[in-house]
Amino acid sequence: MHYAADVKDVIYRYDGSFQGFLCCVFESYARREIPSAICAPQQEQISLFEPRQILTEEQKARRVFAGAGRLGGQVKYRLTTGFLSGAPEKELILLRFLRTAFAIGSGAAQMLGDPDVAGAWELERAVCNEAHLFQEFLRFEQRGNLLGAVIHPKNFVLPLLRGHFCSRLPDEDFLIQDATHKVAMLRHGSEVRYLQMERYDPAPDAAEEEWQQMWRRFFHALTIEQRRNERCQRTHCPKRFWPDMCEMTPLSGK
Repeated sequence: MHYAADVKDVIYRYDGSFQGFLCCVFESYARREIPSAICAPQQEQISLFEPRQILTEEQKARRVFAGAGRLGGQVKYRLTTGFLSGAPEKELILLRFLRTAFAIGSGAAQMLGDPDVAGAWELERAVCNEAHLFQEFLRFEQRGNLLGAVIHPKNFVLPLLRGHFCSRLPDEDFLIQDATHKVAMLRHGSEVRYLQMERYDPAPDAAEEEWQQMWRRFFHALTIEQRRNERCQRTHCPKRFWPDMCEMTPLSGK
């Protein structure tokens, strides 16, 4: 059921988890209000508005998520994918989108002329686009029996990379460290886990270094210096990905 709500001069503070955000949605309906902002711990800010701490309660989170599920797969996917965004106001955008969807139904996902729906769609698109780019530009290194990689994404894309790399590397153990969010995804056997990881510094491996050097030589051998176009190169592969791609690092004198 949809209830009318006014924007109030209040800030919801929550624990940063998806379940905690769902409890913010529950609180918004319970109080018939839309907060001016919703802040996770890493978004602490000075404000003249009244702060309200929203506790994470599993039962409330389940009720909201079940309600979103009844609106159809598109609404549910936009909610869960949009929450992976690194945008500073993602929570308020998604709350407004959910309120619109609860009021109108599953068709709300198609109403891109509505600013609340369009905002959530932009979050979803940005996350999915970045995940797609990492499927192309992520580079693994062989370290013993483990493949390792480091990425610096704007959004928390590890959950969207999980299925892609698990299906394409079915017999490999691998680790992908998200250096931006200090989290790693470890696949070992049939198990996938997410770990807090501040840094990932793989031990030197002479064989891996030689393979990387050979790949750099091959990449540079194909380059026609007279036709080098860095602007075009950045169009196909944004420059922020380059530091994590071995072929984009300088060729040593070996």
